[in-house]
Amino acid sequence: MLSAPGTLSGIDPLLERAGVRVIRVPTIAPTPVPWERWRPRVDREVAVEVVVVTSRTGVAAGVVPWLSHAAPATRRMEFWAVGPATARALRAAGIRRAVHRPTTVGTLALARALARGPPRKIVYFRSDRAGPGLARSLRRRGHCVVDLVVYRVGSAPELTARVRRELAEADLWAATSPSALGSLRTALGARRFSARARRRGLVVLGERTRRAAAAYGFRRVSVAPATTQRFTRHVLERLRDARP
Repeated sequence: MLSAPGTLSGIDPLLERAGVRVIRVPTIAPTPVPWERWRPRVDREVAVEVVVVTSRTGVAAGVVPWLSHAAPATRRMEFWAVGPATARALRAAGIRRAVHRPTTVGTLALARALARGPPRKIVYFRSDRAGPGLARSLRRRGHCVVDLVVYRVGSAPELTARVRRELAEADLWAATSPSALGSLRTALGARRFSARARRRGLVVLGERTRRAAAAYGFRRVSVAPATTQRFTRHVLERLRDARP
């Protein structure tokens, strides 16, 4: 499992009960951008109508300090999450009203869902690696978007010999973001990573990660649902396909 720490942690006991050993490889290390650096941009905004978040870390690094320091009138806002884990993080942060999600996981689905409504003022909390693509897509649809980088994604510590061996021996890899794949490529080296990509089955979350995997040379990629139970079932199905 290639991810930020804690991502989809609920799958571990479910897979282990099915006889699957889960090896978590933290490939990215998020670092929050201090609130004071991006506060002036969001302080200038009035009548925010929609808040968009695409990760749990975006909730912790963006929504939580914003709500703590600015105390905006959240009852007038819609909150949109890219998937169920982000939605749970918003509710845990104190969002008591409904948290909206697209019908499928990913920023493309999120942009399509928001395109169905009238133009609105949107605050978007994201990482530096996420890029401005979603904000640009929303602006093309007439929305006014405040695009805020609230955390930066760095590589996790160097892989140990044991982790490298476990990566080589694993029946299946799973990656939750393009950043997770990119960081592993850096850690393993491009040549070794590409050689393993050609023969390794990969489960991913979202269309962006699927496209990144295809660009890196993975030939057997499947997109899993983002809920814990359905992700687990998808992994078990892929493992059955991978074993003789």
